Amino acid sequence: MQDSTLCQRCHQPLVLDPTIANLSPSSATLITSALPTPSPPSSLPPTAKLSSLPPSSRQSAEIWASANGIPLPPSGPRSVAESYILLSDSILPPRPTSLTSPTNHQQHQHSPSVPPPSTGTNATNTAPDLGITDRSKDITANLHAILSSRTPISHPICVECTALLQSELQRELEELSRERDAYIEFQKGIVRNKESLGKREMVKDEADGLSEYGMEGTEEEWDELVRRKNELSKEEDKLKKILAETERELEKAHEEEKRVDKEEREQEELEKEFLLAHAAQSTELRHLDETLQSAKTRLLLSQSVLAHLESTNVYNDAFQIGHVPLDPSSATSAGMSVGRSSLTVGTINGLRLGGRPIVEWDEINAAWGLVALCIDRIAVKVGCTFEGHKICPLGSFSRIEELPPGTGKYELYASSDLSPARLLQNRRFNHALVSLLDLLRQLVEFGRRENRGWGVENIEIRKDRISGHSIKLPGISAMQMPTLASMSIMGLGSSSTSDRDANRDSKRENDASGEEQWTRACRAVLAVLKRILVVESEADRTMVQASAPRA
Repeated sequence: MQDSTLCQRCHQPLVLDPTIANLSPSSATLITSALPTPSPPSSLPPTAKLSSLPPSSRQSAEIWASANGIPLPPSGPRSVAESYILLSDSILPPRPTSLTSPTNHQQHQHSPSVPPPSTGTNATNTAPDLGITDRSKDITANLHAILSSRTPISHPICVECTALLQSELQRELEELSRERDAYIEFQKGIVRNKESLGKREMVKDEADGLSEYGMEGTEEEWDELVRRKNELSKEEDKLKKILAETERELEKAHEEEKRVDKEEREQEELEKEFLLAHAAQSTELRHLDETLQSAKTRLLLSQSVLAHLESTNVYNDAFQIGHVPLDPSSATSAGMSVGRSSLTVGTINGLRLGGRPIVEWDEINAAWGLVALCIDRIAVKVGCTFEGHKICPLGSFSRIEELPPGTGKYELYASSDLSPARLLQNRRFNHALVSLLDLLRQLVEFGRRENRGWGVENIEIRKDRISGHSIKLPGISAMQMPTLASMSIMGLGSSSTSDRDANRDSKRENDASGEEQWTRACRAVLAVLKRILVVESEADRTMVQASAPRA
């Protein structure tokens, strides 16, 4: 069902009348030409439109015109016909009662349950729509569009809606007629009132400005209007002052806002610079704190190393001097007495110095090499210069050499070999021991002269003895001569067997006593060296503590 076949008011389906359905183009043109032409747009200028406004809206129109740059019309007296006058309901004549009210019409229009009345007049609406060509449909649709655009009513409409529309238009016509009659009566009253006023009142009204707008009224009304006008003028002036002051405050607020925005931008820049500087300072502070912690760690490590070094005895580490007891089982097997099994032998770096024949010559030679090295290093450290001899520390093959003009060289090592060459070397070993003891004596005397702690009077060194014990190795002089047994073999003696046994026992006792004395002499040499080392270590530690910077 197309929209053209529906009523535009009640939206009920309808069937067009055959005269409309089969409308010819000439008939459509005739109907269109009879329609009222649409009113063209107003060609009045804005000034004329402002002049035609009523006095009540003229002042606001002038303000709007001045704001939009439109020239104002010249002000002058206006007639009463140019003003809008509101009439009370008592002046209007009573309305006739309409048979069909709008409410009933709306209920009839929108109620789907009430069917449209079917009379003989709308029988054409129910006739079948036959023989309508496409061209006739187009002409009818164009006619309906033209009717809808030229009139305030949408087309097509059914017969019932047409009747209702006619009744509504009739009612509006009657209301407009009554309003027209009321305005005519009001105009006649004004004319009569104007004629009744004398010339004196007219002059007075003009003097008071009552005829400024060309309107008439009683004195009380005009007095009230003038008073109201004055009040409104004063209120307008007051509002204008308030508006001007508000505009000045607004300008100040705008300036203050600009200043605040500028200060805000400056503060943001300062805050940004501060944050950058704070970040840089924080980074530098963190770096300095890490550096400080590293320095403290290094300080603690250095202090720990210093304490360890201060508590370390360099000489004791290089030359560890002590003593150990001889092995009792070894001493008994060697033919020594049980009372001598408690004899102790001095050691340097774990090498025993003395204790023959229990201790081998290789160990004794290495120990004498360390003793020679120790005496030489101590002399160099304290600045002692030896006279007569010098030490050549060469480990197990160290030697003592005479200073010029002497050319003697004495080996500080020996062996148990009984060859004639070895016997001569052992004699030089005794000379080396005596020379080494003499160098130790010179070192002790140097300490006494320099007031060093180890140069005391209780150390006694004379020639080949130290603390009353001879440093010479016993048995080397005996090895220089053949034994009595060998002499008897060669026919140089005729002693008996008992004599030979007695001599052998006496030799063993003398050798045992000589070996013990030599061991004690070696231990005394080590005791002197240990005392020197301890005193020098304490002196060095005191010197380091005194020179160390205080925290």
